[in-house]
Amino acid sequence: MALLAISRAAVIFSLGIAASWKDQHPQQRYRIHSLRLPCYSCMSPYLEDHYPYISHLYRKPLSFDPHCDRNNLDRSYLFVKNCSDMCVTLRINDVVGGRRRHGYVRGCLSDIHGYNHSLIRALADQSGCLDTTARQLFMPTALRQELEPSRLAICGCHSNLCNSSPNPLGPLTSVLGLTSAVVLVLLLRSTTF
Repeated sequence: MALLAISRAAVIFSLGIAASWKDQHPQQRYRIHSLRLPCYSCMSPYLEDHYPYISHLYRKPLSFDPHCDRNNLDRSYLFVKNCSDMCVTLRINDVVGGRRRHGYVRGCLSDIHGYNHSLIRALADQSGCLDTTARQLFMPTALRQELEPSRLAICGCHSNLCNSSPNPLGPLTSVLGLTSAVVLVLLLRSTTF
């Protein structure tokens, strides 16, 4: 009986009647592999104490480390995660205890909860930085109504470990700055008649 079952299975297989796994799951045939973009994942150490108050804005990073604030990030000190969208660096201008300080958040764009898609669209095609405020970056919700209008820079990029620079200068920032200057000059000319 077992020999008959084995020979029957061999005949079915040889005739091509047996369905492959992909035939049973046709959606897998067209499955596009998700982007695996390695990005640094960290926050400035002082943000760890404040994380319970900002957890509705950012996903928790893999580390809170002073190396996150440095120009040249060393992979041996920081953790790397795979992103499916783009790497980002946020430079936050904070006032803590009456003193101004800069905090850094590095990770994936998807680590930012409820970001303003219209604002980020400029970074989708070209790496660069945008100077904005927390109120502009995050979509309004009940938890976000009280966001301070503090300045921050968000930089986005599309290559491996590209969120290593804390310097919020990039080609998009230069273009936006130049465009703003030209518009300002044109407005001043039109009002000085």
